[in-house]
Amino acid sequence: MLVSDKYISEKFIEREIHLSVPQESERSKKSKASPLQIAKQNHWNKVKTCRRTIQLNYKPGDLWVTFGYKGGTRKEMHTFCKDMEKLQDFIRDEYGAQGKEFKWIRRLEIGRRGGLHAHFLINDIPGALQILQRCWKKASKDAGRVHVEPIDDDNGYEGLAEYICKDPSEEIQGQMVFLLPEERKRLCKISSSRNLKRPVRIREKVNAWSIHKILTGRDVLLATKGYYIEPQSVRMGISSVTHTPYIRYRERKIEDEKPGILQKVKNLFRRGK
Repeated sequence: MLVSDKYISEKFIEREIHLSVPQESERSKKSKASPLQIAKQNHWNKVKTCRRTIQLNYKPGDLWVTFGYKGGTRKEMHTFCKDMEKLQDFIRDEYGAQGKEFKWIRRLEIGRRGGLHAHFLINDIPGALQILQRCWKKASKDAGRVHVEPIDDDNGYEGLAEYICKDPSEEIQGQMVFLLPEERKRLCKISSSRNLKRPVRIREKVNAWSIHKILTGRDVLLATKGYYIEPQSVRMGISSVTHTPYIRYRERKIEDEKPGILQKVKNLFRRGK
C-alpha cells in the first residue's frame, strides 16, 4: 500500500510518499542493505528529524551560538560538560525572569587543535546577546568569546540540520583518539531541551496510479492550497534497496515568498526538470 507521510509546521509541510509495508513479491526482490547503506539511512533519518524539529520550534532571527574558551585553554570532558550544564541553568533562569521559555538544541565539538566548544540553537528574546555573554562568564572562569549568528529558513533549515547532525571529519576524529569511548559518544550526541515540540507523522493512503503517472512524467505534483512546492526539495525514484517507488518534497506557505515564485515553479514542472 502506498502512503503519504505528512509533517506540518507553521511555514512548511513535508511529505514522503512510499510503500508502507513491502508486499511479499517486493520483499523477495529486496536487496540486503550493506552497513554503509544502513549508516547513510540512519544519518538521513537523524537529519530529517532534526530539520522538522527546527521547523516546529524556531523562526528566522533565532540564534546559532558558539561558546568557546580563552585561547590555549584545555578542558577535561567532565569539566566541559559541567560548564555546559551551569550555562544552561543560568540562561534558563534569565529567560524565566522575563517570562520566556528557553529552547535549545546543542552539539558539543572538539576543534582541529583539540579545543572543546559548544554550538547551541537558541530562541531569541530581547537582550539575548547580553544574557548569553553574562551567563557564559558566570559558568566558567575560562569563558571566551560568544559568537552569535541569526538563522534563516532557506531550504527549510536543511543546511542547519545537516551541520548539527554531521559526522566528525577525519581531522576531528584524529583529536578524538585521545578521548575515552564514553567521551567520544558525548561529542557525537545531539541534545535538546524537553520543551521542544516534536514532529508528528500524519499518514494518508495515496492512489498508486496517480504516483505512477508522476514518476513517469505524465502528471505533476500538486501543492496544498496556500502553499507552493520548493523545487529543490523534490526527490523521486525507485529505492535501490527495496526496489519500491518514493517521492519526497517540501511545501512552503505562499505569503513567505517573493512575487512571481509560483509562475517559476509552474514553468519548472512544465519543462519536466
